[in-house]
This record gives sequence, C-alpha cells and structure tokens, in this order.
Amino acid sequence: MKVRKFRDLTFIEINEEQLLVIACDSSGAIGSKENDIVKVSPDILGYFTTNVALYEILSVGAEPLTIVNTLTVEMNDTGNKIIEGIKKAIEPLSASKDIIITGSTEENFPVCQTGMGITVIGIINTNNWTMPMTKKGAIALVVGLPKLGQEVIADNGKEIFSLKILLELKKYSFIQEILPVGSKGILFELKEMARTNDLDLCIFSDIKVDLYKSAGPATCAIVSIEEEYFDILKDKCPIPINKVAKFY
Repeated sequence: MKVRKFRDLTFIEINEEQLLVIACDSSGAIGSKENDIVKVSPDILGYFTTNVALYEILSVGAEPLTIVNTLTVEMNDTGNKIIEGIKKAIEPLSASKDIIITGSTEENFPVCQTGMGITVIGIINTNNWTMPMTKKGAIALVVGLPKLGQEVIADNGKEIFSLKILLELKKYSFIQEILPVGSKGILFELKEMARTNDLDLCIFSDIKVDLYKSAGPATCAIVSIEEEYFDILKDKCPIPINKVAKFY
C-alpha cells in the first residue's frame, strides 16, 4: 500500500485499480456561541466548512464516500445544526444519499466557543482516471472572489464559488485543472499549481482581484485553460472570472 501527499490531499493506493483520497478542513470561533468572533448559525458553518474539503476531493476526480465531522460542541443542539449544514452541502451531488456521515461531539464539558473539523474520504477508479495537470502555455483564471467572515454571509452566492459551479466546470473538457483557494490566498495556490506541474509562472500586471487575501471557505478557485477558451467560460459562468497569470 502506497501513501503520498499531493498539495492538501492524501492519496492512498488500496489496490491496482483504486485510490482513496482524503481532504480535511477546520474552523474555529465561527458560530453562535458566546465567545465566537464571527456570528453565524451553526448550519451555515457546517455547510461552508464541508464545501472546502468536498471541492478538493471533487477537483481531482474522486467520488466522496464518507464525511467525518469532529465537533467541539454538544450534539443537542449545536452539533445537530452543523450536521444539517453538512447534509445541505452534499445535496447537489447525485450520490448524496450514499455518502456516510459520521463523527463525534463534546459531551463532557460545557462549550462557549464553536470549533469543528471535517474530513472527506473519496475514491478514484484509476482505470478511467487521469490526474488533472496544467500544461505549458495555459492561463490561470480565478473563478469567484476571495471573501472572509461576514463577507461570505453577505454575498449570498452572488460572487463566490459553489459546489454547483464546480460540478458545471467539470463538464468542460478544455479545463485542465481546478484548484480551490483557501486561507493562504490566490498567489500561494498559483505557486503550488506551478510547482506541482513543474512550470514557471508569470503574473499579469492588470489584475482586478486581491492575490493575497484569504478566500475563507474556498470562495474562489483557480482554473487553468488554454486562453482561446476564456470567452466561452466567461459567458457560461454566473460569478466573476479574472485572468491572473500564465504558465510557461
């Protein structure tokens, strides 16, 4: 059995035809408890935190099998509400009813601040799968905008990345790679995309999106394509798309 890391993912080769893929995310001080800094309903927290790990799994072509939630809150009723958000996050998936949700809560001590971790385990059938790769000459687009905290709630889906948009993007054969952006920002992930494809990176000069800002719960994603397909994608996508770099 071989185990390897790729960016934020872990790949486990369980046999010659199947790979397990593991992604995780965490959140702290976001919720409805006394000492939470960003005040939101627990179901919203569960929804967005789950999305981050789901995006990472789906972007490389894995099918989610199991979602594990590790909650630092009581089950009744904060934990139940977080799990409601987890269930809502997977609704757009055709196999959502087959995904097992499991986890643990804190029942020994009273909690005054919300925290949670999420792990998504997916599977890849390697017989009909090719690892997504960015090619020399491709351009990098940012789909969505980096947003954080209350900005995410206020956006109401107008400018941020979503599972529905990810599933639509995966239908286009001309898209080479999709890489969700998290708290380290767009520039960090651009460099990761270049590094893992053994490419160099040229950042465009006239950029209308903040490359350094945290994208919170993956409110945007980097997409690599040949430049000739840009207008097609821009016309189809309901949220902002910005050219930011070229790989060479």
